[in-house]
Amino acid sequence: MTRVVLLGASNIALAFPQIVRQLSAGLPGPLEIFAAFGHGRSYCKWSRVLFRRLPGIDRCGLWPDLERAATERPTRTLALLTDVGNDLIYGSPSAVLERHLVQCLSALAPHRPELIITRLPLASIERLSALRYHSTRAIFFPKTRISWPAMLERTRETDLALTELADRFSARLIDQPLAWYGFDPIHIRYRRRADAWRTIFSGWPSYDVYGLLPRWSARDTLAVRLAAPAERELFGRRQLRAQPAFTSNSITLNVY
Repeated sequence: MTRVVLLGASNIALAFPQIVRQLSAGLPGPLEIFAAFGHGRSYCKWSRVLFRRLPGIDRCGLWPDLERAATERPTRTLALLTDVGNDLIYGSPSAVLERHLVQCLSALAPHRPELIITRLPLASIERLSALRYHSTRAIFFPKTRISWPAMLERTRETDLALTELADRFSARLIDQPLAWYGFDPIHIRYRRRADAWRTIFSGWPSYDVYGLLPRWSARDTLAVRLAAPAERELFGRRQLRAQPAFTSNSITLNVY
């Protein structure tokens, strides 16, 4: 059995069924996946997108469940930390975000994982104009009052912090090239997702980039896409869901 921990936000959410298939193709099964992600997901605090709220990744239910699984079923663990940056647009300074990332990485450390950290897509972000930044901020993050030069500086500080954290926690650091991005500066283009995730996962020494994708039914694809997290709020009402959210012959999927 291989245990995989995925920590991220919208890029994981957008490609999640594809990600799970690629993990199945490249890793020896069966797989036990612990995934904390979601559009607009924060590492530091509760975050809202439209009518849905999710807890901060550093405080979600993944951590006690992962600890329990490691005690009951010791096995090799692989981990990915990606999609870092939403907290900056929510107003958190880079130093605050770094502290919460350290909490997550410190919680992973006892599991001695093969660890991947992706850098921020700086080449893509730096192409963004001040006009596009402020118009996007005004529509989606109206409470944020950070100027574009200040935000760009925080982004660069965070990317540097990720480099230092990768060295501190013995992680493989993966660059995100400009070619992965188009008009949208932070979401990997649809046509590049398969190659991008294969490149990211190749940072794990045990990942086979030449593995054949398993065939999935439309039903299983939809079930993984709609897998409900252990805790969320919808329209102001708290929802708790037992995990795993999805199981098959070769995959156990826990979502947070």
